[in-house]
Amino acid sequence: MRIELLVDHPELIPAVGKLRWQDWGHEPEPTELSWWVDVTASESGRTDLPVTFVAIDAAGSAMGAVGLGEFEPDERRDRSPWVMGMIVQPELRGRGLGRLLLGTLCAWTADHGYDRLWVATGDYAVGFYQACGWTVAETFDRPGETVIVLTTTP
Repeated sequence: MRIELLVDHPELIPAVGKLRWQDWGHEPEPTELSWWVDVTASESGRTDLPVTFVAIDAAGSAMGAVGLGEFEPDERRDRSPWVMGMIVQPELRGRGLGRLLLGTLCAWTADHGYDRLWVATGDYAVGFYQACGWTVAETFDRPGETVIVLTTTP
């Protein structure tokens, strides 16, 4: 297994978009697979935000991905950058792949001058980020969901 920039593997963009759509492609999020693939492609930068890293197995398939963007969610545009699109294939969860993806992203951000990161998530992922050393910064409500914001320590 290796973790690399998604921009270097454009053939995996549809697979990563589909992984994201399978988990999040329901209301209040967009429900069209094509939207998720298009967004994944647009988040595949190399040196400037947004960037996305993909975990690739020996056969060349996408196992998971994580991105970093300037703003996510729109309600918190006063801080940046934000982890976005963190996804691991369901059958591979709980094996440390998410931690490896997040670690790769954090190393990239340190090399690019970012000393603090943010992530907005629901209850289901808070424990994962806390196990990776992140702390809850705030909770806020938006229509239909509660958003929990976590951050790294500067």
